[in-house]
Amino acid sequence: GEGLKTLNASLSNSKHKSYLCVLPATYLSDLYHVYGQRLLQSNVRSFLEFRGLSNKGMRMTLLEEPENFFVYNNGITVTASSHQTKMVGKQLVITELENMQIVNGGQTTAVIYFAPKEPRGPFSKEGTNALWSDIDLKKVSVQMKLTILEDLEEAPAMTANISRFSNTQAAVTKADLESNHPMHLRIEKISRRTSVTGVDGIPRKWFYERSRGQYTIQLRAKRTAAQKNNFTAQYPKKHKFVKTDMAKYENTWRLRPDQVSEGAQKNLHVLGEKLKKEWEQNENNFRESFYQDLIAKAILFKSVDKAINTAEWYKASRGYKAQAVTYTIAMLRHLLHKQNKEINLNRIYSNQKLSEAFLSQTLDLARFVRHHLMDDEFRDGNANISQFAKKKIAWEKMQELDYDDLMIPDEDLLNTQQQKDQAYQTKALGKAGAYVGVSERILQVSQDEWAALIEYLKDDEKLPFNDRKVNSVRLCIYLHQGKKVPQPHQAKEALEIRDWAMGRDFSFFEG
Repeated sequence: GEGLKTLNASLSNSKHKSYLCVLPATYLSDLYHVYGQRLLQSNVRSFLEFRGLSNKGMRMTLLEEPENFFVYNNGITVTASSHQTKMVGKQLVITELENMQIVNGGQTTAVIYFAPKEPRGPFSKEGTNALWSDIDLKKVSVQMKLTILEDLEEAPAMTANISRFSNTQAAVTKADLESNHPMHLRIEKISRRTSVTGVDGIPRKWFYERSRGQYTIQLRAKRTAAQKNNFTAQYPKKHKFVKTDMAKYENTWRLRPDQVSEGAQKNLHVLGEKLKKEWEQNENNFRESFYQDLIAKAILFKSVDKAINTAEWYKASRGYKAQAVTYTIAMLRHLLHKQNKEINLNRIYSNQKLSEAFLSQTLDLARFVRHHLMDDEFRDGNANISQFAKKKIAWEKMQELDYDDLMIPDEDLLNTQQQKDQAYQTKALGKAGAYVGVSERILQVSQDEWAALIEYLKDDEKLPFNDRKVNSVRLCIYLHQGKKVPQPHQAKEALEIRDWAMGRDFSFFEG
């Protein structure tokens, strides 16, 4: 339309441009209708439904006092990678935003969108005619704080800080703030496109909930019963796992049950720092093979958890199951490593379950492990079992125990040579995945734009990079033509050059 009226809120020496706007709720609802979760990609939470007091309160305000919604609500915090403005008379107007993201205010946005679509109403039991569908968004406006983050490398850190320091209507956890790391984005992407065939022969998918509430909001977005049933058939709720689950499975596998026992948030933070460093060293280690192994670890963890919960010896004396599960799996791997053997994750992933013999042996080990965790003598006077399990000494003492009753079938394990073959195959698949990722990113930029970038670079005699890097841009044109695929480092160079040029005065518009 005519643009969004705004007030420039930037200081003259500010690195980032900031604006204050009043956004019509109808416009915000329309945006969400068109873009959905894409609008909240940088938001650390998805819609948490109408269970919480804040969301219930917003919904009631929309119905009873729509003109006061602006007064009561904190508004939304938005980022964009670039923007265009113009003066209309004496009024500054925003005419274009690229990569608009609602960093804080996802609950506000979702309530505005979903509330008028809710069935019935708050007073329907009393026989009145008040319905949620009576909400008139034309009477509602929302405060919007907008920040332009043009530095692509700095943007993720700035986004996390904005989420951390903004006023929130639902608490932001440490796990929420991890959401936008590229590793989590990749796991999410792979989970949405990867089908696995279960024991009943029906293909299904696992759902990685990178942003809290994603599963619920995607389910709610399905308007008919048939659509909801199709979604839950494709993504069974038991196949949903979140970031803290991922960290629990992965750090147990890495033989750190003591850290897992520290709790979900702390374990994610500790492991998250390691994973970030590993990502920086070689992101190819986090492709399809990593995802498939992660699902196998999830199945292993969930199966052991369920088996312990239903075991007669556990029913006789419940408690400390979480510690027993992580210590059992870590102990299992420790014992196998002493025999130069490893759990066959490929078999677990392919079958989507553990073999009966494997599970039976693991359950016997679980009884042994839990018995020692609860034994006063083993704990050396540490009265609190939960606190003891968090200590490194607990894991060190567990590894000193002798256990000779482990008899797992060979088909459930990998010997030394099989482990080497598996490692080689994983590395090769990682490289292949890198080529696919490179191609996708380059092909998102048109051949004409790459050609225009080459011409732009010719006009500058003092480029801050050499001819070899410029040649990486030419290789992107060849990829479009089906002639050659750039190496990952060449693609990275080409994309960095494009970002550099766009940060100056290079722009390209499709004719």
